Amino acid sequence: MVKSTLGNKKIMASNIRRNLDKLGLNTKEFSNKLDFKYTTVLDWVNAKTYPRIDKIEKMANFFGIEKSELVEEFNEDNTYLNRLNNTVMQLNTDNKKKVVEYADNRLKDQIRQENKIHSITETDNTYYVDVLGAVSAGTGEWLTDEQHEEITVNNEPPEYDFALRVNGDSMIPLFSDGQIIYVNRVDDLDMVRNEQIVIAELNGDAFVKKIVFDNNRKDWQLISLNKEYKPINVTKDDDFKVVGSVVL
Repeated sequence: MVKSTLGNKKIMASNIRRNLDKLGLNTKEFSNKLDFKYTTVLDWVNAKTYPRIDKIEKMANFFGIEKSELVEEFNEDNTYLNRLNNTVMQLNTDNKKKVVEYADNRLKDQIRQENKIHSITETDNTYYVDVLGAVSAGTGEWLTDEQHEEITVNNEPPEYDFALRVNGDSMIPLFSDGQIIYVNRVDDLDMVRNEQIVIAELNGDAFVKKIVFDNNRKDWQLISLNKEYKPINVTKDDDFKVVGSVVL
């Protein structure tokens, strides 16, 4: 048996994604159908954790495949070879000869065309990210837990609690309009450092800004990196809280 060049978590993640693609399902729909916790499935397809054997068996039954096809590194040639072997073994002698003759002819055609065919296989570096919603880099935007959007990214995300999409250009050059940012949750304003990039809620609107403290942390400002935007002063009468710090 050839030793796998991938880690077990990455093999499982790749196999789950491939079978989801075949069914045209995303991870949210998949988790609902099998009554799995969505964040758990998200960790599986991002190769962060590995499912228990009972979960693997349930997924295999759902996909209509053997458990080994989730656990072992996918080899398309072996898959076709196994299917061909199982089919040919059920044929009579005459039909087996016809299969061999057909295969021989296909091989000859392949040899004739081999100099014209070039196949490029790219490494699968797809990661699924659950985007909670949009946060404004400009004048403010409502942020709720009902705006989930699942996207794929090519670079492995850092450790984070939730992801958001930036709307606006006030945080250029650090963040551009439409960029996905990763955020760690903040439960207390005392956890926030001066001049840290944060997600703040001000009077019901959510912003991504640099926070600046003054007067022994009694006065606050939300600062845009784009100089065309004026600082936002936060007063004691405002409904204000910092809900997260941006992972940089």
